[in-house]
Amino acid sequence: MPTRLVLVEDNLKLAESIAEGLREDGYLTDQLSTAAAAIERGLRRDFDLMILDLGLPDRDGLEVLAELRAARVHVPILVLTARDAVEARVEALDKGADDYLVKPFAFAELVARIGALVRRAGGPRWAPADDAPIVMGDDLVVSSGLKHATLSPREFALLGCLLRRRGEVVSRSEILREAFGYDFDPGTNVIDVHLTHLRKKLGGFPLVIETVRGIGIRLSLETPPKS
Repeated sequence: MPTRLVLVEDNLKLAESIAEGLREDGYLTDQLSTAAAAIERGLRRDFDLMILDLGLPDRDGLEVLAELRAARVHVPILVLTARDAVEARVEALDKGADDYLVKPFAFAELVARIGALVRRAGGPRWAPADDAPIVMGDDLVVSSGLKHATLSPREFALLGCLLRRRGEVVSRSEILREAFGYDFDPGTNVIDVHLTHLRKKLGGFPLVIETVRGIGIRLSLETPPKS
């Protein structure tokens, strides 16, 4: 089945250029130009990835991000914007963006990032070994005993990567490749942002995620006490 994308961009000339290129690459691409339309379409959940501009005419794209994530819409969202400040990137990732690309951009890089996000979101769910106190199930839900947490696709992929290699220090380049599908550094602190989210959502779970300065990230499991 072809991958369906939703492109939210109010610059008609740019939107048509991007959409034409994506269609030539085999993607079914629908064009929208307002935040209201993006939210309405996002709530339908009938597509595989959204490309979202932030400078929309009716509302800021960050509000679209926040509203869709609050509604538990977990479809990957790639922000495509002219805002190049580090603070803008961090805010977008913090509100639920899965990736962030600054205009002007190379079309080949956009296609590569889309491919990475789609592969990651469509990848098989993974559960750790039977002796691990963490279960990664369907619908991006992680469980441990009576505790449950719903993660974003990126958070889910990151946790899976660290759980598979629990006890090891995983380098950032390995995380970018194994969890996010990147063979290059996207130029953001995307790993740190998602680690912060994981630590908050998994508070009280029997695990510890630590940053080993200059080396990478390590996840350790704690065996819950027997009742």
